[in-house]
Amino acid sequence: MLFAYLCLKRAICRLLCTSVSLLCASAPLLASDELPSLLSVEWSAGDDGRRDRYLDIDLAIGGPRLLFSAAQTRIDNEFSAYTTQSFLIGMVNDPLQVLNYGAELEQWGREGHITSTTVRGFLAYNSLDWRMALRLQRRNIVLSASDRCRRRPACPDEWQVESRGIRIDGNYYWRAWGLALGLSAHDYGRDLSPLATNPRAIRLFSPLTLELAMGFEDYGISAGLRYAFRDILLSLDEYRSVSAVDGLASWLTSVRLSIDLDHQWYLRLNGGLLRMPDIDDSSTLYAGVGAAYSW
Repeated sequence: MLFAYLCLKRAICRLLCTSVSLLCASAPLLASDELPSLLSVEWSAGDDGRRDRYLDIDLAIGGPRLLFSAAQTRIDNEFSAYTTQSFLIGMVNDPLQVLNYGAELEQWGREGHITSTTVRGFLAYNSLDWRMALRLQRRNIVLSASDRCRRRPACPDEWQVESRGIRIDGNYYWRAWGLALGLSAHDYGRDLSPLATNPRAIRLFSPLTLELAMGFEDYGISAGLRYAFRDILLSLDEYRSVSAVDGLASWLTSVRLSIDLDHQWYLRLNGGLLRMPDIDDSSTLYAGVGAAYSW
């Protein structure tokens, strides 16, 4: 469920960033040239041998904003040892305008096993109390054949799947409080369940490819609560994701703190629990720390 785990954490990070911007926007709205650029880094670790590193840049370029992020996940335990990477680049208009819109290109995976390329567009409506956002995406997934399969002349080099997805987010703000709700759903051009149920799958693909594919989502539901102190934003989130491959659900509960140190530097602390009740009540506890700088 590595890909699902990464997507869930990114979704929560996006919800938190939205909350920070719009809770600040409860005061008179800033002009677009007054909204600063932001550079943030984060590191987290789980008790299953997982290590995550994130880099995000939100750069003001004279009205529009350029987005870039990179993430690396390393798994090293008694069962597995591998690394995956993801990169995202995008562009949006001023997030504090009444209408917010933009597009993103994201790539994730491990070369030689599985990769996905996602094109995503979004449109959002902002007021002092509400934010409603719609995200549409198209994804191309490529599963590479295993070395064992490639020894056979009839083995294809790769297996491609197209998917389309939609996500709807709603945020409501009242004084220092914020409430976030979200729903996502995905449709795949092929039935992915044989990757979990068909014995031939283990001959066509490597065990790592099949493990990473389990994280592709069928649908997800999120809910979050925010509270803004004078210099601290506290965020509590719950995300439920159901795999499109095996139909199993995962739950991610997370707590995050963003602390304003001097109006340019921010300290970020986070922790959470990833649970998979259908797999012997499997769970992963994680914690992380990060920093952000605005200019």
